[in-house]
Amino acid sequence: MMINWLKSSFSEKYYSGVLFAHSLDSNPTADSTLVARHLEAFANTLPNRFTVPSRVHVVPTRKPDSVPSEVPRQRLSQLESIVRTLKGNRSRKWHVSVFPEVFEGQPEIAWSAALLLLKDMTETQANEFFTFPRPTLKRMPVRLPDAHLALKGLSDFLLREFGYNRSGASSALITLARTALEFTPQGHPHYHSALINFANVLYERFKKEDTNLNLDEVIALRRTVWKRMFPDDPERQSILLELDNCLNERFRRGDAIADLEEIISLRRAALEHTSSSNRCRQLLNLANSLVEKYEKLGLVTDIKEAIDLGRTALEFCPPGHPDHALSKDCLANYLDAKIKKRCVRPLGAGKNPSSPSTPDIKQFIRKIVFQTLETMPLRLLHTPTGDLCNRELLLSHFERSPQYQQLLSLTQPSAAAVRDAVNEFFQFATLSHRWASGEPLLRDVEGRCIYDMDGGEGLEKLQRFCALTLRRGFLWAWSDTCCIDKDSSAELQEAIGSMFSWYHSSSLTLVHLCDVSDTGSLADSVWFERGWTLQELLASRAVLFYTQDWSLYKNLEATNHKTDPALLEEVGKAAGIAKQHLMDFYPGLDDARSRLHWASRRRTTRPEDIAYSLFGIFGVHLPIIYGESAEHALGRLLAEIISGSGDVSVLDWVGKASPFNSCFPANLAPYQPVPHVQVIASDPAKRNGLDLEKARKLYNDLAGLALARCANRRLSLPSIIHPVTEIRLQGSSASPSRYTYEIHATRLTSLEITLSANLDEAAGRYILVRPWHPKALPTQTGSESDTMWELLEQLKQPFNALLLKKLPHNEYKRIVSDCTITICPEDLSSVLDSQVLTLEVV
Repeated sequence: MMINWLKSSFSEKYYSGVLFAHSLDSNPTADSTLVARHLEAFANTLPNRFTVPSRVHVVPTRKPDSVPSEVPRQRLSQLESIVRTLKGNRSRKWHVSVFPEVFEGQPEIAWSAALLLLKDMTETQANEFFTFPRPTLKRMPVRLPDAHLALKGLSDFLLREFGYNRSGASSALITLARTALEFTPQGHPHYHSALINFANVLYERFKKEDTNLNLDEVIALRRTVWKRMFPDDPERQSILLELDNCLNERFRRGDAIADLEEIISLRRAALEHTSSSNRCRQLLNLANSLVEKYEKLGLVTDIKEAIDLGRTALEFCPPGHPDHALSKDCLANYLDAKIKKRCVRPLGAGKNPSSPSTPDIKQFIRKIVFQTLETMPLRLLHTPTGDLCNRELLLSHFERSPQYQQLLSLTQPSAAAVRDAVNEFFQFATLSHRWASGEPLLRDVEGRCIYDMDGGEGLEKLQRFCALTLRRGFLWAWSDTCCIDKDSSAELQEAIGSMFSWYHSSSLTLVHLCDVSDTGSLADSVWFERGWTLQELLASRAVLFYTQDWSLYKNLEATNHKTDPALLEEVGKAAGIAKQHLMDFYPGLDDARSRLHWASRRRTTRPEDIAYSLFGIFGVHLPIIYGESAEHALGRLLAEIISGSGDVSVLDWVGKASPFNSCFPANLAPYQPVPHVQVIASDPAKRNGLDLEKARKLYNDLAGLALARCANRRLSLPSIIHPVTEIRLQGSSASPSRYTYEIHATRLTSLEITLSANLDEAAGRYILVRPWHPKALPTQTGSESDTMWELLEQLKQPFNALLLKKLPHNEYKRIVSDCTITICPEDLSSVLDSQVLTLEVV
């Protein structure tokens, strides 16, 4: 049949090739299976107008598990030996090769073998193109340039079909990728893609076989791609990153400085074309490679540049940024590398090499000291001298301390022993106060002794605080007036983000009540009305209250006024906070409505600070953006609370809505009232008619709701919804801008509310919703019937609803009322028919 087809298709002499499938299930040396015998028979049957096939590809095949695994390996070796003898056959001049993989049904191997044969035939024809008469295929005349592009198109198709859905990279896939590359002219628009595809397939082979030969070729290919691409090519950065990874892998294996130099060069190029939002990681990548070079060659310029890059990265990543901790750790590592290199000393003669030398111990202690100081404020006041000390000076003080000498006397101090000594030495007190005019700032006290300075009430307060701290037995003091560089936005961001932990880690907080006399009441102080003092009260473990003349409040001598029951009760009433929270408070998102209530009567000088002062209480890390509106700052905080906890209780308020989102208040004042809903007594008799199937469906619907979340000012609110069916205007209230309405909604009793908004008569545009939090769902601990009844008992109680107006695109907006919208379901059956939905509120 094949001979007949050839005779009918070709009119002139033409080249042919043979794809010889040889089964390894048979002995290749047997007479019946000899390759030469079959090829000779095939050649003899060809018409004269065909050249005898000179290109022969032998493809080993086998059926899985047909023979023991060692047999095919032996037969493959025999087959390769037979093929080598065919190349020397003078009568036919065979060009025979064995395909490098065994076909067991894989389509990519079959296509790859066929493509390799076609490639060889095309190259043979190209070499003799001008000396041989060109044969013609009757149905589709062949033109040589198109043959190359056709094979390229075929190889591209096969690579897409088989190359990206397989684990690893077989020789067949490498053949496909290499053929696609070889048949793509360098000026062709897809030449880069062919290079990239080939490099990717080789890299997969490298990961599978772990050979340096493959890695070297991948690097050469990717280097070629990167150099040929235009600087503004959007794929250039990804190619650079892949080349960087390969070079880094080779450097880890061979430790060649040339590879490291190229990595540094690539990372400099990457940095030049990186946007500011992604700049931090690129800065650190370049710095890391410079540190490695410094550790190899010891060039001071390399470590200096690495430290500068680390500091720049830290400025790009203030507290709250996802890479802030990474930037700090990297910068510390760079500094450590510089210090270690500088402090390396040869061991003295006669010393035991396994025992650390004194410089080694000092370096070890210094490292632990810096790690411990990282958790403390950036600066502390030294109470005996009145000097303001940064971390370098703090270290210097420690190295002159008895604790340090004790550590040096140990043969090998442990990290825990060093930390204990550092924490003991750097016990510090914090000041909590109401800011006034004339407070001394960093630039006022830097490089000076505060006890020698003259000034107003602010300076006197700082001096009295430091002297009292010293009297209480502490060498170190911290005040938010002069211990923060408020001209540095990065430092201010870090300080605000760390302030809660600083007050919590302090040994004592001295509270100065500047407006309370010896006979006055603590509750009358403006200190309880300020925003920042709330976290200072909650965070501090030990507190002493001082009156305006710096005498103890009510002359209560103690080490901690929080342990005095009567005073603690007085503080709790003044602050509106229960005693257990004053004694044992931890930051977090739980019970968010109560935490907002504590802050609702407090004020700050800068409006946006009222939100920033709560970041530590809720344990959130958000950017400090001075200049933004107070509504936006509070909106970002509430969005973080809801997204982190799903707590919808923060939506229970009455007041002015925020432009950030209609479900958020414009300020904290609406959180002053504590929500209260009167509970209706249970009626066990109604349980007998419980429709368990409906109850189970409602339970499952509620269980399937996701947590509430807020992103890009859009609130995704899981709710039980009640469409409004009728709105009746009852007439205007005493105020001309107020309207009283009677509202009817499905499955709810009717209600009357007063609004500042003029509602449309089209009731279908409004819904009343009950926000839902999954934690309200009863846990199935007893029988299913008990759990369902508990849920229905909960849902038939009155609840505080939100009135929403439907907008285009399935969005909703909250309509603010003058009072809480408390409403009750009609009956138990209406509860069972509740509709559950997640709404998008703007």
